Formats: sequence, structure tokens, C-alpha cells
Amino acid sequence: MAVDDVVVSARQLDEQVTGFVRDINVPDFNLNVARWHYDMCVSVVNMQNDAAQYIINRVAEVALEVGVKAGDPGCSPNVTVIAAANATETTGQIVNRYRNTLLPDVSGARRSRQALEKFVESDLPVRWWHTSMLINSDTGQVASKIQNDHITGWYNAGGIDLPINFPRVEVTSTYLRTGLRSNLTSAIIILDMEKLSGISVPQIADYISMVALTRVNMDADYSGYHSVLSLMSDKDVPGLTEWDMAYLKAIYSADITHKLKSHQLTELRFLMADWQIRRPLRRQEQSVASVMP
Repeated sequence: MAVDDVVVSARQLDEQVTGFVRDINVPDFNLNVARWHYDMCVSVVNMQNDAAQYIINRVAEVALEVGVKAGDPGCSPNVTVIAAANATETTGQIVNRYRNTLLPDVSGARRSRQALEKFVESDLPVRWWHTSMLINSDTGQVASKIQNDHITGWYNAGGIDLPINFPRVEVTSTYLRTGLRSNLTSAIIILDMEKLSGISVPQIADYISMVALTRVNMDADYSGYHSVLSLMSDKDVPGLTEWDMAYLKAIYSADITHKLKSHQLTELRFLMADWQIRRPLRRQEQSVASVMP
């Protein structure tokens, strides 16, 4: 009977993993699964020094746990966290000033103007925007198709801002894989401090860690998951959970050069299920077997 209970529980967890991977990813098939491959350098603006430093240290700690190196002191920020009294006004000013950077006219990295408008108009306590670039996974070269014979914007490579003006590159492609991967190049995270009242700095730091390390769907409902992403509807969530770390470890161990985004998501589901289901299930089955006559 104990083994049957384990199997039922595993099936339910598998369904939750499938739902979480589906919900957390931005529903735009122009955007592949993306992660950091360069050092991640975090800056926190408009916050008291001790709180800002705590957030920077915590993001670096979580990043290191999944295999992302934090930038050295004095590095050029590619993750900017802004605490704002009027988040919508602040976001609008940023978008007006850096529109070409936030919407690079580059294949595989281009997001819609509607998505950018949602970023500005969101009433969420925390909102975010990531940019990414397609990279040759063998050489590390930028691989980008020109749109309308012209590419504009900037690309942050290891803390150095470079103008987008890239040559055509050749990649080794197979039926299943492109030879390209999606690198996160920058992230802007804006905190509406009035709406974050009652949430502690450690909770906010863990929430920021999650949305900084991977491109998270801002419009999804996470209240049904044991995740720090449910913090805005459940202030009792203490911070990053085993569930969150399983997803981040899946992102940073997955092969993200699959041609189809659906195949990338399938691999994430498999890897996350391995952390959350298969390994604990094997341990539990072994424990059951050890006490059976």
C-alpha cells in the first residue's frame, strides 16, 4: 500500500511540474528558454544601503548555487533593480529613454510592443523586463539575422556595452538542434515599494533572485504553486523553495539548443521532475523496501 501511495503522489507532482513549466515561461515562441552565460552584475537603486547590499549578496548567492558567477565589485550592471514610489511613471521614463535597447530589432530576441506596453502599465508590486541574444553555442559568437536590413540597439557582453552590428555566422545544425542558444543580456526589475508593504527584505531578495535568473512570465498566476513567485498573493511564503531551486537547476543544466521551444520545455519538465520526483521517489521506495519482510 505504501508503494501505491508513492506512485499516486508522484503522478500528482508530475502534473504540477508540467503546469509550472508551462506557466512560468513567457508565452512567445519567438523567445526561446534563456539563461545567463556571462557574469551577472546586480545594481540596486533607491534603497537603503544595507537592504540594497543584502539583495545584491543574496542574488549572487543563489546565482552561484545554479552555476552563474557574480560580477566583481565595480562591474557594469546588467541586472538593475529599481525601488520606486511611482513604479508606472518610473517604468515609462525608462522605456521612453531606452526603447531601442529594450526592443532590439534582432531575430530570436525581439519582443512585441504590446509586451513592452504591459511592462509599463502593469499594476503588479514587482515588474521586470529581460533582453536576450542568440549565441553560437560552439564559438560564443553572436548569431543574428538582420531585420529590415538594419539592426539597432545595444548588447551587454560581460558588463561591456557593444553596439548591435553583427556579421552573419555559420552554425552546426541538426534536425533537432540549431547550434544556437539564448543568452540573457540584461534585466530591469522595478519594485513598487508601496505595494510591497509588509513583505520583508529577505523575501523580496529571494523573489528578485528568481525573476533575475530566468525569464519569468509576468502575467501568470502562481498562487497554486509552492513557489516564491506566489509571494504577492501569499505573504507567508518565506522565500525560495525547493520547487524554485529545482526549476533553476533545470534551466542551468538543460540543453537549450533544441530547435523547437516545445522541446526545450519538455527537457525542463524532465529535469525538474528528476529533482522533485524521481530522486525522492527512489529514496522512498528504497526505504519502503528495506522495512518489508
